[in-house]
Order: sequence, then structure tokens, then C-alpha cells
Amino acid sequence: MKRSMFWMGVALMLLAAGPALARKLMPVAAGTVNLPFQVPDNAGNTWMIYQNGWLQQQGNQPLYSQGAMLTINGQQPNALQNTARIEEKTGELVFENMQAAALIVTRRISFDREEGSVRYIDIIKNPQGQDVQTTVMIQTNLNFGINRAEYVADPKKKDQNLAWVAETGAGRSVVEVFAGAGCKQPVTINWPQGNNYVQASFPLTIPAGKEVAIMHLHFTTQNVQQGQEWVLALKTAQLLKEVDPELRKLIVNFPGGQGFIGEIELLRGDVLDVVELRGGDQVKGTIKEQTFKLSAQYGKVELEAGKIVGMINVGQFRPRQLLVTTQGEIFGGQLEKDSIELLLSSGQTTQIPLSQITRFGTRNRANEPEEWTFEKPMVVLRSGDRMEIVLPESDLEFATRYGQLKLSPGAIGAIVFESEEHGVHEIVLKDGSHFAGLMTAEVLDLKLAGVAGNPVVKLPGSALSRLQLTPAAEDGINTDAPTMSLVNNDQLVGEIAGQLKLATAFDTLTINGGEIKGMARTQAGPTDVQITLWDGTTVSGQLEAGEVTVSLRSGASIRVPVTLIASYENPLPQPSTPMVEQIRMLVEQLNHEDWKQRDQSQQQLIEMGVAVAGVLTEMRPTQPPEAQQRIDQIIAAVKPQ
Repeated sequence: MKRSMFWMGVALMLLAAGPALARKLMPVAAGTVNLPFQVPDNAGNTWMIYQNGWLQQQGNQPLYSQGAMLTINGQQPNALQNTARIEEKTGELVFENMQAAALIVTRRISFDREEGSVRYIDIIKNPQGQDVQTTVMIQTNLNFGINRAEYVADPKKKDQNLAWVAETGAGRSVVEVFAGAGCKQPVTINWPQGNNYVQASFPLTIPAGKEVAIMHLHFTTQNVQQGQEWVLALKTAQLLKEVDPELRKLIVNFPGGQGFIGEIELLRGDVLDVVELRGGDQVKGTIKEQTFKLSAQYGKVELEAGKIVGMINVGQFRPRQLLVTTQGEIFGGQLEKDSIELLLSSGQTTQIPLSQITRFGTRNRANEPEEWTFEKPMVVLRSGDRMEIVLPESDLEFATRYGQLKLSPGAIGAIVFESEEHGVHEIVLKDGSHFAGLMTAEVLDLKLAGVAGNPVVKLPGSALSRLQLTPAAEDGINTDAPTMSLVNNDQLVGEIAGQLKLATAFDTLTINGGEIKGMARTQAGPTDVQITLWDGTTVSGQLEAGEVTVSLRSGASIRVPVTLIASYENPLPQPSTPMVEQIRMLVEQLNHEDWKQRDQSQQQLIEMGVAVAGVLTEMRPTQPPEAQQRIDQIIAAVKPQ
């Protein structure tokens, strides 16, 4: 009787704490627990947690044999005791003070029994007086073979994988999530085909006396498709909502979400607005301000109160206010009014002096996005301000090692004014090209899109950190696009234009740029190259001209010194003129009234190989439906897998 009353009390406390917390906390008192630790899920299995924090499943369909195994530079953390601790506040299972060489490891494990998922946060501390470079690896072994597996790519960085989803011999699938969308921390996910394990490797630099943390998720689902959908539906803000703010700052493989502005957490209310005072008190009520008038370094801005989610007072002697909007914009400056009007729940209205406020936050609004996406043109200042802008109408000019360039704003992905790789600016184009240069304009006139009336602000180049114009550039490069890599790490996405004169050992050849499949520098001389043509022919020699013209996919044309070229690849080169005519004739036969003739022409085009793909892609839009379908089949057949 006493035992049942105890668990009834626990259930009531969990319900009071909210459904998300209730399903994650375990019916175990806080304090030390023996291992293996057991947690049942909703699928008839039990999660078993062993020494060092690795997991296993037992039950109806135990997919995990050894999951979430952690190694640092190939060494497992050394746990001296066969116990762990349940933390009272969060309900997490915590493994503390484990040693891995000179590093100290803490593993925090949270269970979502309703969903059947497990979340790990592995904290690695470097107690030494110098930085440490290390490789952290997470490995999972399964009890069953793999029928099918898929990597889940980052929707913001197509060349970066976030997760791995695998259908097992038991029928159910496992989901291993190792990073969040838009994460800057590199992670390599490796599944050797034919094996029943997967590994994720993180190269980390841990500063002296500091900590970093890696978060990863483990989950089972009905099939691969459901697993992929689950990964892509994950919201970083929700994942991190119950994580301590100080711990959130340490996690490097998931973006910090919208909980922080720099090192300061954005304060938010639940059902009321909240104002935090310098002494630590928090006063709740309803902020009655209608607008916020701000004097910023770029001019005066008036912001609607309904678009503001929070304010942070920064600076001690002459505080500067940072106003944060529902869309993630940040406007910094001095507020014109020196107090905030707050209606208390008692009905009393009070004016709180701005000098006494550290920050305020509004209650959550129905129109707020769960996560800020920053998919519109924006400008980011060195001061931390970030503002949505209207795409400029005039071209922007740049001084580059390839000469003066004039680029349309619609062709530019972003301009990075504080590049880590260059001492100058980095220009990233919509087509995936990126190269060093200097924006020649000293001041930019930009219209603010998120402010009523779209006021124009004048921003000196010295104040800019990043100018984002076409966010689609983050999607990466089309794998069929021709690409030139340069020795200075610049990259140009576009086709060699015009004709090249190549002096070979037997003759001077005229080569059409569109017919070049590949080009690489040789050691014979500064302008000596080897060229591979569309049909596989290779010829070496010296280019008569010292420059090569590249027509970028974004529309600009760049003249590149041959001495800067490292390599050039065009997956879909243009065949020679006679071959193009032959392809066009065969395409016409794809519309023939005799199906046998259509089949024969389709087979002939397939036998020509990948060289037909570019011409067919160009011709496809003007063909009737059946010919388009056959062209798609031909391209799929000739393209390398």
C-alpha cells in the first residue's frame, strides 16, 4: 500500500511538471544506482546501460548489441565503479569523472520512454595547460544484419551527413543522429557496407582548461522512411529546451538554436512577459510599450512591440540595448525611452528604469517560428546586429586577383567580411563558386525589410561581418556542374569558354572549351597542362594564352591565370559538333511513329555513353512527353552511379 501511494505521488509530481518531463524522467529516486541500469520503452524492450555508459537492448526485438560506445583517440573512458547517479533535477543518468588519457569525461543520458529514444550528452574536459587535439568516436553495434541503410544529409549542407538510418534483419530500423542541421562541427559517419555497425568521428580541439560536449540520439522505428522523417523533423530548440543553459553552450555538434545571443541567454516568459532586474529579481506581467525607438550606429529605427521577443542590456558604463525580433533579427543601440512600462498581474502599472534591467522577454507568441532559419537576405554587423534586408538593385563591384568584377546581387550567395581563410573578403556565389576579393564600395545603402516603411540605412564596409543575399548558396554545388579548383583554395563553378590553343609535341590543337572533360597542371612548365576531352582522349602540351576564361553558372565571366589552376572537371562535357548532330537526329527518332524505331534510337543513345547527357539535358524541355521520359531513362542509364 505504501509503495503504491509513493508511485502515485511520483506520477502526480510528473504530471505537474509537464508531459515532456514526465515521459523522460524515470521512476527511480535520485542518487546512486547500480549497473546495468534498466529502462523499459514502449515497444516491449528494455534499455540496459552498462559501465562507461554504453547501451544494449533486451526484450522482444533487441536491435542494439552495444550502442553509443565512446572512445577518445581509440581509448575508452575508464570508470572506476560499477555505479552511476540519477540527477534529481533532470532525471538523467550521469557517469562522472571517467578518465581517458589526460581528459575527464562525463556522460549524461536521458530517456524518452514514450518515443523510445535515448539522448546522450558527452562532456569532455581538458584540465591541462595547453590545447588538446583529439578524435572522439561514437560506435553502435547491432544484433542483426543490415538489409538497407541510408545516410541523412544536412538540408543546409548537402555534403554533410547528420544521421544514419538502417533497416535490420529483425524488420525494425535503428536511427543514429550525430549532428544537427547547420552544424559547423565536422562529423564523419561511416558504415562499412555488409557490416552491422556504424561509427561517427568528431575531430575536436579542446582549449586548455575548457570543456566541449557532443550530443547524439539513438532511436528505433518501423522503417527507414519513418526514421529519415524523424531526423528531418527534429528541432534543435526543442532538443535543447530542457538542457541547462551552461551545458548548452558546450555542445558543438548541434547549433545553439535561438536560446542565446552570444553568451547571454534570451529570457522568455511562459504565460506572462518577464523583466529581470540587476539584483536578480524577475517581475512578471504584460509589457505595455507599443513601439521601441532605437538610436543605432546606422540611424534611428522604430520597431513594433509585437515583433519583439526580448531585450538584453549589454555594457556597464554606457549600456547598449539589443532588441531581438520574432524572426531572429537583432537591433542594437540606445532606446529613446529610459524605462519599460509593465502591467502587473495585480492590475498596477509600473515604470521600470532601463538602468535597473538586465534583460526582458515576452511570452511565446502563436506566430513565432520554432527555429530561426535566416533564409532571407540579411546583413550581420561586427557589433552583433543582424537585420533582414531588401535585395539590393544595383550590381556590386569587387577587386579580385582575376580583375575587377561586377556581380548581380541575385548571383551572390554571401560576402564574408571576416573570413577565416583569407585576409580579405570571401565572395560566395549562388552557384557554389567562392573566391577571395575586396568589395570596392566603402558604404552600402541597404533597405531594412523587417521594419515598417523599409528605411534605408548606410552601413560602412568596416562595420560589416557578413552580407547574405541568396541563401540558396548554402545548398551546395550541383554535382553535374563543371568545377575549377585553384591553388589558392578558390573554387569556380562554371565551364571553360571559347577555344584554347594547345601546343603539343606533334601539332598545335584548337580545343573547344565545352568539350573539355578535365584539365590538370603538369610539372613540365608553368602553363603546361594535360587535357582530357569528352571522348576520353588525353593530350598534353603548353597553352598559348596565359589565361583561361571561365563562364560561371551565376552568369559572370572570369579570366583565370593558368598558373593558378589546380584542376578542372566537367562531368557532362559537350561532344564535338558532328557528334551533337548525330545525337539530335537520334532524339528526333524518339518521336517516331514506329515503337521499334523509338526503342532502337534509345538504345543507340545509351551505347554512346555519358557524352550524350549534356546534349539530352539541353534538348529535353522542347520534346513531347514520351521523348522526355525516354531521355530521362537514357540519362539515368549513362550517368555513373
